[in-house]
Amino acid sequence: MKTYLTAALVFLFAIGLTSCSCSQTKFDSNKATSEKIMNTLNNTKWVLQRIDIQNKDFKPTTEQPELVLSFVDNFYSTSDGCNGKGGEFEAEDNKITLKSGMSTMRYCGEEMAHLIYDVPLHTAKAIKIKKEQLQLFNEEGAVVATYVKKK
Repeated sequence: MKTYLTAALVFLFAIGLTSCSCSQTKFDSNKATSEKIMNTLNNTKWVLQRIDIQNKDFKPTTEQPELVLSFVDNFYSTSDGCNGKGGEFEAEDNKITLKSGMSTMRYCGEEMAHLIYDVPLHTAKAIKIKKEQLQLFNEEGAVVATYVKKK
């Protein structure tokens, strides 16, 4: 009897772990509160896949293997491949505000043109997070950029 009870408890524990991990990968910002979206974004990193508004895919190189958009303590930071930029962010009801903050002003000549992916973050007005993908939308509802969660 004791063996059956132990086996049943182990089985229930395993099911509980599986259901928790599945629910974390099924996050959908359309069904989440503003607080949940902020908590989901905070302390995460996202890798640029595409600047949709420019119809431009990110092409990794040995010099520029990835471009990361990070969210930490209500601040965001990123790079265009040459200059870094960042500021505060807020998310409310799938609307996002990426406030301009700091930015480096490094000279990026023609020799760096193939490394530069300037995502127009200032045009982002809405956000959609579904599973491991983050998309930023402009005021007209067009996708500005697509990112995937950094592992």
